[in-house]
Amino acid sequence: MRKIYLIISFIFLMMVGCSNESLLFKGESDHWKGEYSADITDSTREDGKYIFHFKDGKQMKKNIEIDIDNDNSHTNIKEEKNDDAIITIPNACSGCSVTKDSSIIKVTIKWNGKEESFDLK
Repeated sequence: MRKIYLIISFIFLMMVGCSNESLLFKGESDHWKGEYSADITDSTREDGKYIFHFKDGKQMKKNIEIDIDNDNSHTNIKEEKNDDAIITIPNACSGCSVTKDSSIIKVTIKWNGKEESFDLK
């Protein structure tokens, strides 16, 4: 009986040590909604993605530029033309400083001569 408790305790400790943390940040401006979702593993690996949704539906956007400023990284994406309502940007790192749940991610989107900024919290 004692061995069973020992085995169960060992399995529980292994599960706790290998647990993942899931993060979700959201924000929006007049024309854009954005979110960042990520899974953090062992505090040194992050697998996530940014999703930006153009509120006015499918519409041609020219010279689109998305600038993402996180506490530990900076991402800049440029496209000449985009007519999708949703833009997805993957983000992954290993052996890195991962995003904290208290972080504020600053986003600036430029398109068709317009510019809007918002925070993902």
